[in-house]
Amino acid sequence: MRLLLAFLRRDLRIATAYRLNALLLLSGGLFTLTLFYFLARTVGEAPLVRSRYGADYFSFALVGLATAALLRALQLGFGGAVRAAQNDGSLEPLLGAPLSTLHVVTLMGAWPVANALLRSLGLLAFGALLFGAKLHLHPVSFLVTLLLSALTFCALGLLSAAFVLVFKRGDPFTYALDSLSYLFAGVLYPTEVLPPLLRVMARFLPATHALHGLREAALRGATPAQLLTTWMALLAFCLVLWPLAALALSAARRHVEQAGTLPHS
Repeated sequence: MRLLLAFLRRDLRIATAYRLNALLLLSGGLFTLTLFYFLARTVGEAPLVRSRYGADYFSFALVGLATAALLRALQLGFGGAVRAAQNDGSLEPLLGAPLSTLHVVTLMGAWPVANALLRSLGLLAFGALLFGAKLHLHPVSFLVTLLLSALTFCALGLLSAAFVLVFKRGDPFTYALDSLSYLFAGVLYPTEVLPPLLRVMARFLPATHALHGLREAALRGATPAQLLTTWMALLAFCLVLWPLAALALSAARRHVEQAGTLPHS
C-alpha cells in the first residue's frame, strides 16, 4: 500500500503540474456531452433502447461513452506508463526493485487507472447533473460490475505493456480490440441491431459484457441476482487474462534483459 501511494503521489504531482491539460480534458468532456445531448434530441425516442434498458437515448449513450472511455484508458494506460518510463530513463531502476515485473508495471499504471475511473465517473455525474440524464443506479451492482470490468481491462492493459516493453511502441492489438469494441460491443447502439453472426461474435468481446452490466446497473437499477451471468462472464475473462498478463510480462522482461535492450528508449 505504501508503494502504491508513493506512485500515485508522484504521478499526481506530474499531472497537476500541467493545469492546462486538466482544463482541456474537462472542456473536451463537456464538448462530447453537449454533442451527444443534441444528437439524442435529433434521434428522439429510440424504441429499442427504451424497451431494452428503459432509458432515453442520451442516458444510454452516456453510459456507453463513459464506459468506453474508461476501458480504452485502462487498455492504453499501462503501456503508456511503460513507454514514458523508457523515454525518461526510469524504467531500468524501477524494474531493478525486488518486485515481480507484474507488480512493478501494475504500480506504474496505478495513476492512469485512478485517473480513468475519475474521468468516467465525472462524465456520468456531469451528464446527470448538467444534461438531465436519467440514471436509476443500483450502487452495489454498479460498483461490482465496474470492479470486474476494470480488472478485465487492466489485464488487457498489462498484456499491452508487455508488447511495449519489447517493441517500444504502441500495441496494435489494443487498438484493434478498441475498434472492434466500438463497432460491435454496443457503445452507441444496442447489440440487438447487429446481424445474428455479429451478435454471436460480440459475446467474445469483454466490452460487450462490461457495457451490458453497467447499463443494467445504471439505467435499470438491476440487482446483483440479475447480473450474475454478466459477472461470471467478466470473472472468466479475468481468470484467463491475468495469468496470461503475468506470463507475458515475465517473458518480455527476460527478452529485453537477454537482448540488452532494457535501457534503450
